[in-house]
Amino acid sequence: MPPNTGWLAMVAIVWLGLLLPPLATSQHQQSASSPPSGQLRRIWLQDHCNSGICTNVQIGRNDYVILSQAPIAKQLMLTFINSSIAKIPKLMFDTFPDLQVLRMENCSVEAFERPQFEGASNLMSLFLGHNRLRDIPKNIFLGADNLATLHMEGNQLKQLGNHSFHALKELKELSLADNRIEHLPVGIFNGMRKLIDLNLAGNALEALPRGIFDRNLNLTRLSLARNRFTAFESELLKLQPRLSLLDISGNILQELTLNFSLLELAVAHSCDLRRLTIYGVVQELDLHNNSLRELPHVPQAINVTSLDLSQNPLGNFAAGTNPFRRFTALQRLNLSATNTHELNEGLFKKQTQLQMLDISANSIYSLKITIFDSLKSLQYFYFQQNNWNCDFLQLLMSSIVKRRDISFMEDVTPPELVDDYVDGIACWYESDKLSKKCDGGASSDAAMELSIVRNEIKSFTEMVEKKFIKVYRMLDEMKMRL
Repeated sequence: MPPNTGWLAMVAIVWLGLLLPPLATSQHQQSASSPPSGQLRRIWLQDHCNSGICTNVQIGRNDYVILSQAPIAKQLMLTFINSSIAKIPKLMFDTFPDLQVLRMENCSVEAFERPQFEGASNLMSLFLGHNRLRDIPKNIFLGADNLATLHMEGNQLKQLGNHSFHALKELKELSLADNRIEHLPVGIFNGMRKLIDLNLAGNALEALPRGIFDRNLNLTRLSLARNRFTAFESELLKLQPRLSLLDISGNILQELTLNFSLLELAVAHSCDLRRLTIYGVVQELDLHNNSLRELPHVPQAINVTSLDLSQNPLGNFAAGTNPFRRFTALQRLNLSATNTHELNEGLFKKQTQLQMLDISANSIYSLKITIFDSLKSLQYFYFQQNNWNCDFLQLLMSSIVKRRDISFMEDVTPPELVDDYVDGIACWYESDKLSKKCDGGASSDAAMELSIVRNEIKSFTEMVEKKFIKVYRMLDEMKMRL
């Protein structure tokens, strides 16, 4: 042994004796929240944790924490609840060398400390959602080389740098939703070649730099919902070969052009869209609650299997036209609350695979029964909350809905506001517009004639009742005079 080694060891023991509190007190006394000045605060997790669940752990911003007297092996997961932890202790991964999953959500975490993830090579999933984090220091994740899932939603992040996620080469899932992020540098995701799921919803992004996802060729799901986009770079996702979900809902995009190779689901609801053009193959389109007055322009519409156009002011489609003629693979079509009064006879002529059709919450009075001739695969038909003629509704129920055993939904219209119900669907007997005439063949003509006769009888009865009331009033007045 060199001559100075023993002396250095004695000095270290003396300093350690000055810093560490005496061990004679109980463990609970050692975990007091306000240790004497200059001493290390000890948090004995054995007192707070049971089967990987830790409760009522309190760690302040200035605390230097000793979690345990010795490393705790074979602890694969830790979840903190009902705790206030201003910072992740530096010795967390020395104390739990085998830790794979760490959940510290709703724990008031304010900041990272260097070296935060030293020794965290076994960590696979880190959940830090709904805390108070304001920034991500450069290279802070060094040591967490195998991290695959990182959730930091619901924090106060505003600006991020190119090196914020440096070293996370194995990351597959990243959530930064519901923060305050305004800008993203072009190279921020460059190192994440295995990234599959990226959630940026609920931030303050107005634009994304071109090329920001060029190296994320495994990206499959991308959410940009609830940001501040007023325009969208159409070429931004053109190089993504595996993208299956794009959610851009909740932005203000009156005109939108998307260009990609293949997409399973595009979600662009609640955007005030007036015009939409989609280049590439897309299977499902959710466009509800927009301002569309015409169908989206989709050159490869033959691949669309689901189309939700509900809550758009589409109105009636021009007679003799068929805007759905290219959507031949449709299985689900939602036209609820589209300000529609009538549907053309050949409107669904090409939709032989349609399984679900929703025309509820419109003002439709009747249909041509022949409109269902091509809908051989229809299983679900929602048509409540319309202005149905009662006689036609009976015909529709008996000849189509019940006959084919098609599922439907009952109405919720209060009884005092309707004339009658047909199998739970509200309807009215009045027929005062020739444009509402039912043209479903001889049966529907007879039903319409019956409706007219019923209305005439009803009107005559009401007139007679009014006259009798008037006569009775006159008699009462004469009686009073006498």
